[in-house]
Amino acid sequence: MKLKLTFLLLASVFFVSCGMPTIFAPSTSEYTLQKEPPFNPDSVEGKLEMRLSAGPNYDLLENSETKGPSLMFFYTFDSGIDSEYQLTPYELTYTMPSKFKQAFNKDIYGAKPVYNPKEVAYIEKDDVKIYLYGVNSSTGSNFNAKDQYVLTANIGNKAALDTFKLVKVDASPEQYSLQLSWTDTSPSTPNFYSNVQSSGNMLYSFNGNRFPLKQSEINALINSNDNTEYNFVENYPTKVRLHLYAAFFISGPFSNFFWSDLVYLDSIPIDLVSY
Repeated sequence: MKLKLTFLLLASVFFVSCGMPTIFAPSTSEYTLQKEPPFNPDSVEGKLEMRLSAGPNYDLLENSETKGPSLMFFYTFDSGIDSEYQLTPYELTYTMPSKFKQAFNKDIYGAKPVYNPKEVAYIEKDDVKIYLYGVNSSTGSNFNAKDQYVLTANIGNKAALDTFKLVKVDASPEQYSLQLSWTDTSPSTPNFYSNVQSSGNMLYSFNGNRFPLKQSEINALINSNDNTEYNFVENYPTKVRLHLYAAFFISGPFSNFFWSDLVYLDSIPIDLVSY
């Protein structure tokens, strides 16, 4: 009798303490993140659109505690000429996004934010690991999926958020960065802010440095045990391809994190200087 009473008390505690979780889970018919045709070879473009209206997802997105959508950019490299060191379209558009999903968006309950921009995910090819990195600010700090390039804290049912663009900008003959900009679209410009506004929306490598253009510097990185950015690049390359991805993240007063699928935007060809 005493044993049965103890069991009933424990069961009562369990059912009282376990409330129904509140889940933010918009369907793919309520949002899109897609690539757009670039206006020149030195850029990639995409468009994020939310079409939430009445319903639980709309209510949660409108909540003042909700953060996002926070747009995240990611990158990886391969050689621009040697086919032996090139990623295939299937690996770029399917395999890498699948690996990202496994790591950060396993299921609706298992999603988690990215807190470290280094080596976010990887694929293996010819016994080499090709890593996906997070594009970062100039400081290389405060990297957090909740804070990166936040479009708006409360979008309600505003339709198109905006079209974004990343353009390669040469800082000097030896290095370059990526400039993030937004195209004004109807019905309104998004309430945009980011952790890189102080640097003019210039984005850099995962560690906050500009990307190198010197062939000798990249070759040193290829042969460095402490660096994996250029794992899948031939020695002394004359050209590399910078592959860029995007995904958006939302968190708030609900029981889960939400990630969109990782979208492959395109590659930017980078001609290297030979000194």
